[in-house]
This record gives sequence, structure tokens and C-alpha cells, in this order.
Amino acid sequence: MPYIDLPQEPGAFPETSVFPGPYASTKSPPLGSWKVMANGRVYTLTIAEERDGVVTADLSSGDIPLASWDAATGCLTFTRVVPDTVEQEWAGYLMAASPEDPKWRMAGTLRNVRSLNQYNVPLTTAGWYATLNR
Repeated sequence: MPYIDLPQEPGAFPETSVFPGPYASTKSPPLGSWKVMANGRVYTLTIAEERDGVVTADLSSGDIPLASWDAATGCLTFTRVVPDTVEQEWAGYLMAASPEDPKWRMAGTLRNVRSLNQYNVPLTTAGWYATLNR
């Protein structure tokens, strides 16, 4: 995957970062099986394909009927449906990193948008973090 050098503007990244030098990003989401920590649970998010902003992905728990990628912002968004339980909206940003970093990293939020059962799952927001070996 080609790297895109990001401008080193004051305040954009701390001078004492783990990896010195230029930071890099990518115009498409890295494909593969991401390890995800979300709201205290561990999942696998498999990104299989991205074409013209439409993403084919699968989460180890629940279905992903809709996913998209915004190349301008590096943002992955998708809807997760856990049958008979909840519908969630997820958004995560691919983090720019040193080319020497052995992992891709993404972080964002998820939000319960609709309860699908009589227990009325609370409409809450939580964070998530994911890594993928390069």
C-alpha cells in the first residue's frame, strides 16, 4: 500500500512521539482481519474489499449490512445488527502512523440506535479501538 506523507504542522503530533519522522496514511482501508476492542468486548472485523467508498466487511458478532469508507478523512462507518438485540452505528478513523509501525490502528465510537427486542437496549455510545498487523 502506498504511503501518503502528512504535513508536520505544529501541534498535529507531539514532538516526543513513539515513532519520529514522517507520518503516513492510506487512501483505502487496509484489508484483513482487524482485532477490535469495543465496549469491553473483543471482536474480529474483517474488511474484505473497498470499491468507490463501498466496503465489504464482516464482524465476528452481528451482521454488517452497510459499510462505507471516506478516503478524504480516513473514516470507516458501518451499521452492525445483532439479530433480535440491537442496531448500532460505528465510525472509526484510521490513524496515521510511522511507516515503521508494525500495525495499522483505528479508533472511534459506536452507538446503539435501535433496540430490536422487548428489553429495550439502552441507546448509549461507547468507544472502540482496532489493530491490524501490516
